[in-house]
Amino acid sequence: MTSDDLAAAYGFSQAVRAGDLLFCSGQIGEEPDGSVPGDPARQYQLAFEALRKVLEGHGLGRGDIVALTSFHVGYPQHMAEFSGAKAAFLGDARPAWTAIGVAALGHPETLVEVKAIARCAR
Repeated sequence: MTSDDLAAAYGFSQAVRAGDLLFCSGQIGEEPDGSVPGDPARQYQLAFEALRKVLEGHGLGRGDIVALTSFHVGYPQHMAEFSGAKAAFLGDARPAWTAIGVAALGHPETLVEVKAIARCAR
């Protein structure tokens, strides 16, 4: 089941605009077929790719992110891989960031969920 399928099944939106802010739901690292790869680095890359697609769907990009929150199973394990994926995604952008360790996420094999708040107007 893909993220869009989950959003429809569980009754939430991938993103909601409120004034000049876009609140993006948490994104996980899943392959196009909905499977979650076992490789942490691949999961992180895919989670940021999913976030990029949500932002682009609203005409925004990584430079518009003002706050980023990541939820990690097994925190701080794999933080080097996560930091690499985050840096590759953000480039020169430097939003406020909070990393939170959690016991589990919605999909049993998911290691991270990444959510963001982006600015719609400059």
